[in-house]
Amino acid sequence: MKGLVYDIQRFAIHDGPGIRTLVYMKGCPLKCLWCSSPQTQKFSTDLLYIKTNCKNSLRCVDVCPEKAITFSDKEEIEINKKLCNSCGQCVDACPNKALKLVGELRTVEELFQDVMKDSNFYRRSGGGVTIGGGEPTMQHKFVTALLKKCKETYVHTAMETCGYVKWEFLEEILEHIDLLYIDIKHMDSNIHKEITGVPNEIILENARKASEMRPIIIRIPLIPGLNDSEENLLKTGKFAAELGENLLRIDLLPYHKFGTGTYEQLGREYELKDIEPPSEEHIKKLKKLVESCGMKAQIGG
Repeated sequence: MKGLVYDIQRFAIHDGPGIRTLVYMKGCPLKCLWCSSPQTQKFSTDLLYIKTNCKNSLRCVDVCPEKAITFSDKEEIEINKKLCNSCGQCVDACPNKALKLVGELRTVEELFQDVMKDSNFYRRSGGGVTIGGGEPTMQHKFVTALLKKCKETYVHTAMETCGYVKWEFLEEILEHIDLLYIDIKHMDSNIHKEITGVPNEIILENARKASEMRPIIIRIPLIPGLNDSEENLLKTGKFAAELGENLLRIDLLPYHKFGTGTYEQLGREYELKDIEPPSEEHIKKLKKLVESCGMKAQIGG
């Protein structure tokens, strides 16, 4: 069994207790307008073009077997993503590291051995392994097998999910995790579909069911003009208040522009380039609003 992994981040401290290793899986069923990791959306390998590194050696043009890379009239490299099969020959040929493949197939055992290199840090700090993405439940069999191996060695496990997944897949994963982070991006299903591409009924139902099995933390990305209204935050707080004692807290995640440059590297346009991060005053007001529902809340997380 192999899974498509985007990256591994070590010594993380914001995605669960203690010092953690984060495994980012590739592929996501949502297309959030503000996504800061667009390179994790496709369930396939992606080719990034880092224009600032390019010196126009044209070796990539010469070696591409699909003729997907050309040198345009503007005297710059152009990549036809429809022709590109992510073979990686251009990456190997580029002397300036202007091209990069993202996404690597790994077996469960390979990935398990990799994350266990940090096991001493887990045990000393009360940390562990967190699986994120992309959306890890898109590869639920692989993720379940990996988390099961971690639990067999008494490693604390957590997962970050958008919640848009069949319940039977999520339920299977929950058997092997200690903590679940779940995003609630908007309480109105129609608006949720406008800003993420999917409705929210499955997400809310999965949050209810998951809270009966495991401790959960709800995350709300605060995107100015899209979901940061007082009405939406109040509805989210009231929904969370019904989830019981397994709901540990709500994390408010202010919008930022980190990762927007990746859209250019993918040859895509970032649709929210004119939106600015919310003010500190506005964020604190929303935090108090959530807390008025009897919920513990924090900014960031």
